[in-house]
Amino acid sequence: MENKREIRKFMREKRGILTKEEKERLDNAIFEKIINSKEYKESKNIFIFVSYDTELDTHRIIKQALKDEKVLCVPRVISKDEGMIIAQIKNFEELEPGAYGILEPRDNAFKVDETLIDVAYLPGLAFDKMGGRVGYGGGFYDRFLRKSRKDCKKIGLAYSFQVLEKVPMEKDDEYIDGIITD
Repeated sequence: MENKREIRKFMREKRGILTKEEKERLDNAIFEKIINSKEYKESKNIFIFVSYDTELDTHRIIKQALKDEKVLCVPRVISKDEGMIIAQIKNFEELEPGAYGILEPRDNAFKVDETLIDVAYLPGLAFDKMGGRVGYGGGFYDRFLRKSRKDCKKIGLAYSFQVLEKVPMEKDDEYIDGIITD
């Protein structure tokens, strides 16, 4: 797979064929790794994407972080041009389907400055061990990462089959610090 479009198509298909039981087992392994990680335990302000469709389940992680009294922030898409804002939620019920059908905070959600985030858990379709990430193609997370603090831990969340030897990176793509897989 040479280009991002091929990688995106392949990984969507591969995630789509996981059985419910396989997905649950992998999601549980990732959940345990996250909540037991040093980054999670030491962070006060957490940013995480709200999973959708065949992505690994972040709903359980969000609920746990709220229970652990973390300041929990999730994305709210404004538009393709304006990107997204980072909004704090205090309970999972504050989320409703947004422009792309993905759960996100309401219009009146409390906007949080990107520089306050200690650890950011990021989606992607493919990653590599050098910090490369292939997202969904909108550039939303790359723009967010450019605004975040230099010491903010940027961690991709993925199933192990989503980690490739090398992914193509372009000049506007941001590198991440690590990946948590099953």
